[in-house]
Amino acid sequence: MPAYAYFALIAALGYGVGSLFSKQAMAGGSGLFRVTAYSTWTLAVLTQPFVWTTPEPLPVELWFQPMVAGLFFLGGQLLFILALRTGDLSVVGPVAGAKPIINALLVSLLLGLHVSAFTWLACMMAAGALLVLRSPNASSAHSFGRTACITLLSALSFALCDTCFQEWAPTWGPMRFSGLAFACSALGALVYIPFFNPRWTALSRTARRHLLLGAAFGAVPGVLMGYALGRYGHAPEVNVIYSTRAVWAIVAVRLVGPWIGSHEGTITRATLWRRLLAALILLLAVGLVVWQG
Repeated sequence: MPAYAYFALIAALGYGVGSLFSKQAMAGGSGLFRVTAYSTWTLAVLTQPFVWTTPEPLPVELWFQPMVAGLFFLGGQLLFILALRTGDLSVVGPVAGAKPIINALLVSLLLGLHVSAFTWLACMMAAGALLVLRSPNASSAHSFGRTACITLLSALSFALCDTCFQEWAPTWGPMRFSGLAFACSALGALVYIPFFNPRWTALSRTARRHLLLGAAFGAVPGVLMGYALGRYGHAPEVNVIYSTRAVWAIVAVRLVGPWIGSHEGTITRATLWRRLLAALILLLAVGLVVWQG
């Protein structure tokens, strides 16, 4: 198995656990803006030491590169929040699954790199698996077009960030580039503060704990994905493997959910079979990536 696959798998696991705690924090009154901001700030703090301890010279003449990557990351967040606030998760989730395909397109068109037929197939399988995984909701039909467009723009922004990491991070060093890029994102996330509601003191102790744990686990994917993309490249393949985060989130709900008061583990038989099918498709997609790697 290629080295980048391990980083992507652990990142997906971190996302699955972090999303569970974040959902519980939001159920306790912490809004999406606060959850996103805390995760971004935690990510910036974790990567800052690498900015000053990386031995390679700092290419100050290329200062704009991590800034551009950070702005794309922030833009992806803002668009994703907008999609969730104006649409339905049953639309946002599957459409966001198109990100590996967008990664493949960008790597091919912008970087001029060859993307194998197996990678293209794996990307489409990953997107299809998330489509199967969706939770149908007839009430979202009226807003489908708008929500899908906003979500695709979010996926494009995140994919452009990944492309920046693959192309520019090797010059800086993967972790130094990550630290600078996420510092820019963290500064931009200050715009979320006016939308924090309710006040911190109004949140219960449990909600605060879930918020902080969600931010800690939620920062893991950024650290690992930043390193994997900057060190090994292969953005489409990395994102196919990272797509397994949807399955890990389900596993986290089943195993950890009851301990923190989550009741998402109670599902219908039809939903269970749909999730198992999606997991099988994702497993096959990952197998294609690993086999060719």
